[in-house]
Amino acid sequence: GASTVDIEIYGFDFHETDRVANEMLQKLRETGVCSQITLSRDEYIPGYQVDFDRTKLAVNGLNSSTAASFLRAAINGSTQSYYREDGEEYDIRVRLAPEFRTSLEDIENIMVYNSQGKGIRIKDLGEVVETQVPPTIERKNRERMITVQGVVADGVALSDAVAQAQKCIDSTEIPSDFAVKIGGSFEDQQETFTQLITLLVMIIVLVYIVMASQFESFMSPFVIMFSIPFAFVGVIIGLVVTGTPLGVMGLIGILILMGIVVKNGIVLIDYTILQRERGVGIIEASVVAAKSRLRPILMTTLTTVLGMLPMALGTGEGAETWRSLGMVVAWGLSISTLVTLVIIPTIYASFATGQERRKQKKAAKAALK
Repeated sequence: GASTVDIEIYGFDFHETDRVANEMLQKLRETGVCSQITLSRDEYIPGYQVDFDRTKLAVNGLNSSTAASFLRAAINGSTQSYYREDGEEYDIRVRLAPEFRTSLEDIENIMVYNSQGKGIRIKDLGEVVETQVPPTIERKNRERMITVQGVVADGVALSDAVAQAQKCIDSTEIPSDFAVKIGGSFEDQQETFTQLITLLVMIIVLVYIVMASQFESFMSPFVIMFSIPFAFVGVIIGLVVTGTPLGVMGLIGILILMGIVVKNGIVLIDYTILQRERGVGIIEASVVAAKSRLRPILMTTLTTVLGMLPMALGTGEGAETWRSLGMVVAWGLSISTLVTLVIIPTIYASFATGQERRKQKKAAKAALK
């Protein structure tokens, strides 16, 4: 369940990708941001490799795929039929006996037949060489890849580990035909961040639309939305003061925070509008609403903040996962509430006064006509 930083190296040449990967592994290990660093490519194993000569293949009426299929059938075998017994079915695989396919000389003498039925030995079509090959070839997006995976050490933020990994990439000599990118938990985090930020923008737009339809006004919801930027200010202050990194759970906390912050503004502006409908002036209505709704706003804020404190200050196992959510909600709601009680009535009074003056001017012009 630990966060990981994966340096993905894309390239065809095994030896060059190994060189680059091992160099980055050593540099990443020296930074100390990872508790464990591994390579995705295991130790090489010995094997035989056949390098076909295309000219010899063409002279004998063969191509590389046909010759390779004959060689594969001789070494690995091919299923020619099935054996059935008591309702069970077993493959009948045909291949050369072990004494005819184990040594280099045996492979050189394997016969390949062309379309005319003529048999040609492997040694007459190419060269069989001993080599070291990886047990598996890892691919991504149809390209060969080797991954340097580092487990982020305890107490190190994922962003810091990514920054160190990027420095290792920048300081390494990488061939021009290679591609290097950072994946792992960081890649997943970036995708999640993009989705959550898109969701946040949609939430703000939809909340404004709903409030505009309920208040039957564009001005009142616009004033309420002024509390949202101050909630973000509270979030930033809280994360900086406590040194808590903003993670996926922190972004989820911001989504929760949006609804609570807007609710406080709705309570305040709705009562202000009610006072104005009763004939109270704009300034007086704003003051009365702020005094009257001070207690319920503080009560909802305190219950939410106090409820988030155990999550924000938790030190048990897995507490670091939820800590950012508690910090975001507690700090953001605290700062936005203080601002809501002062800034929102002031902004509403300014907008409403200007709106009233425009109405009076229009009425005066209509009267003159």
